[in-house]
Amino acid sequence: MTTGKILIAKHNNFPSQYTIVDLSTLTYKWDSVSVNEWTDYADKHGIPYKELFSDLDRNGLLHPVIVRDLKNNGVLRKYRCGGRRIIWAKRQGYTHISAYQVEGIYATEEDKRLADEITADQWFKID
Repeated sequence: MTTGKILIAKHNNFPSQYTIVDLSTLTYKWDSVSVNEWTDYADKHGIPYKELFSDLDRNGLLHPVIVRDLKNNGVLRKYRCGGRRIIWAKRQGYTHISAYQVEGIYATEEDKRLADEITADQWFKID
């Protein structure tokens, strides 16, 4: 059983891919930037986040982030979208987050189609 402060998404459109992931081990594009310094980094580099963070403050997490085990080594990495939601969750003290886990390096064509479908379900709604 997962314990800690868990950020649960309001929508789960792909239950077979749904999981809860540990934010302390989840990797993403901005791993090298301290979570506490990330907004300064984003402002400096023109990364939009304020509208999304405000929406998360008001509405919580609407859709799970997408992750995959890219190298088939047990380490999950953010896939395509969700990095800013991960940052927000960490800044709010969450330890775990809702995610859809898609196949990594050994993905079949069907796996890739499903990953594209999951991404399309949320791509233009959130980061």
